[in-house]
Amino acid sequence: MKMVKSLLLSSAAGVAAVVGAQAADLPVKTRPVEYVKICTLYGDGFYYVPGTDLCVRFAGNAQYDVNLGVQTGAGGPNYASATAQNTRDTFDYEVRARADFDVDTRSQTAYGTLRTFTRVRMDVLNSQGEGSTSPALPRAFIQWAGWTFGRVKSLSDVPAFGDDGARNLHQTQNHNDTGANGNNEVSYTWELGNGMALHVGAGERRVKPNVNLSTAAWGTVGSNPTSSTAGQVAPNPYVAFKVSQAWGRWDTSVTANSVRAQYYTATTPGFAGCAGANTGTTFCDHPSDTWGWAVASGLIVNVPWIAAGDIFGAWGAYGVGAGAYASGNNLATPGLFGGGNNVAQGPLTDAVYLNGTGFELTTVWSVGTYFTHYWTPQFSSTVSASHTGVGYNNTVKTGRWFCAGSGSAVQTAIGLGAAASTCDPDWGFSTLSAHTDWYPVPSFRLGIEVLYARIDTAFEGQTFTLPKSGSRPAGAYTAKDEGVTSVTFRAQRQWPAGGG
Repeated sequence: MKMVKSLLLSSAAGVAAVVGAQAADLPVKTRPVEYVKICTLYGDGFYYVPGTDLCVRFAGNAQYDVNLGVQTGAGGPNYASATAQNTRDTFDYEVRARADFDVDTRSQTAYGTLRTFTRVRMDVLNSQGEGSTSPALPRAFIQWAGWTFGRVKSLSDVPAFGDDGARNLHQTQNHNDTGANGNNEVSYTWELGNGMALHVGAGERRVKPNVNLSTAAWGTVGSNPTSSTAGQVAPNPYVAFKVSQAWGRWDTSVTANSVRAQYYTATTPGFAGCAGANTGTTFCDHPSDTWGWAVASGLIVNVPWIAAGDIFGAWGAYGVGAGAYASGNNLATPGLFGGGNNVAQGPLTDAVYLNGTGFELTTVWSVGTYFTHYWTPQFSSTVSASHTGVGYNNTVKTGRWFCAGSGSAVQTAIGLGAAASTCDPDWGFSTLSAHTDWYPVPSFRLGIEVLYARIDTAFEGQTFTLPKSGSRPAGAYTAKDEGVTSVTFRAQRQWPAGGG
């Protein structure tokens, strides 16, 4: 009996062990897989981050530019300064590749949508015969409850030749457009309804040089005069009004620009210690701080009665002591050599002064227009033109501050001395361009643009004695209007379609 009982218990234990082993092999119940869901709150391309109410959208851009007859920079072809023109130093062929990656996140709060946007950019340049890679962060901002903080395309910009207007391929030279690189700002927006909005903000300053003409401040063709601008102590404020309706768009803005300079470089009344090695130090006085200002306006009118997608645009800007806002960030003091011993140039500043004087603010104005026509839904052409004028007041002209005026030393640098009969530093810059785009598939662009740029030189007809500059020998040069023609080709793909 004991043997039977032992046998039964052993069998039961064996069965239990087998059943336990089989149970261990059974799958454990898991949580259901949470699939990524489409977020329809903010338009196409957004998805919910699993397990959250956060919506995210990824986008990007890839492009390749070929530039003929211009110098290439991270912002694109720069045709304002061409000191190597008509020499063997000229780079007639340069290329750039660009990649952008965007991350746009949004979620709802009790105060409205909370949004963050980041754009990472890489430019690979074949500039001056050498390849280089330039990482950048042109966008990094937060928007919430009407506020915007961070690096943005400035709300003080108005539509013109950039991506929100004519979409020109050459780098925008004489239009204030922060689209390529962005600007660090804080702003507040009031939505007024019916497509209207009012924006008030302040951002990092955009300046042209403030120049002490008592020193040899301008000595190289194609470079800005030496800046004596003092450090920034506050952001530049602006107010902008924008309208976007079925007929088109109109933007206008007013911006104030702080004008500040370093110390004088000579003794002035009450500052006897400003002498010798102590010139240009805190022992010296300085011009009183002041403010410049600029107003800008841009208009886009839809003209579908000509063809679907056609637009007409015009823009203008006027500034006193705020050259970057009236002429654009990229336009600099030009220098363009022509055939023979001719050269076109002109100084671009926010203000000039002499030791012991206050600022004389520079007046800058720009205008432009363009028209885009769609021959077919995939094929369009754009023509555009612009002009910028840079002017100095009678105090600067009659005082011969850029030549041989009282206390001025700049004539020794540019070679325009006391023998000059007149001393008129006013100059102008003009462009005329046409580009054609083909979109074989949505958001894939193949475009080519031809542009003519002209410098209406300062000191027309007068003679400069210049030092050696690159392959240009030292000697006498005559100030004469000059122009340059350049061509740019672009292949560009944005993703998703219609995004980027």
